[in-house]
Amino acid sequence: MVGRPKEFDEQEALERAMEVFWTYGYEATSVQDLLDAMGIHRGSMYDTFGDKHALFTAAINHYGRTITQSVEDTLDGRGSPLGNIRKLLGRMAAPAADGQCRGCLATNTVIELAPHDPEVAEAVKALLRRVEKAFHRTLERAVESGELSTDANPRALARFLSCTLQGLVVMGKASAGRSTIKDILNVTLSAVA
Repeated sequence: MVGRPKEFDEQEALERAMEVFWTYGYEATSVQDLLDAMGIHRGSMYDTFGDKHALFTAAINHYGRTITQSVEDTLDGRGSPLGNIRKLLGRMAAPAADGQCRGCLATNTVIELAPHDPEVAEAVKALLRRVEKAFHRTLERAVESGELSTDANPRALARFLSCTLQGLVVMGKASAGRSTIKDILNVTLSAVA
C-alpha cells in the first residue's frame, strides 16, 4: 500500500525551518514556530523530518548545501584568488556593518549547542572545515599564480581567514558598527595582500 503523497515541498519546508533556527536559535524556537513557518502540520513534520532535534540537524545540513556551498563557490570561482577572498569578505562584511546580521548558523550553533550536543557539534565542525579548506585551496592558487608570496603559509592563512569570517559575523550580530567592521576587514585584507 502506498502512503498519501506529501502536500508540501520538503525542500521549501526545510529552507523555512533553517531560516527560523538561524534567526532565533535552537532553544528559542518552538515546534509551533517551525510548523507555522513551514506551513505544515505536526504529523507531517514528524513523519518527514522527525523531532525538533532531527529537523535542526537536517537544517544544519541544508545550510551546508546552500550557504556554505555559496562560500565555496565564491572562493573557488574564476579570476583572481585574492580577488575572490576580497569579494567573499566584502559580501559578509556588508550586512555586519549595516547591523542587519543574524550571524552564521554554524557559529550560532557552536555557541548554543555544540558544547553539549556531540551530533550537532560534529555537523558544525564539518561545515567549518569546509570553509577552511576552501580558503586553503584559494590561497594555494594565489601562491601558484604569483598573487601571494611563496613564503606565505596557506594553511595558517586559511585558518586565520576562516576564524576572521566567523568573527565578522559575530561582531555584526553584536552590532559592532560600520567603522569596527571596516577596521577588521582592512586588517584582514592586509594580512593576505
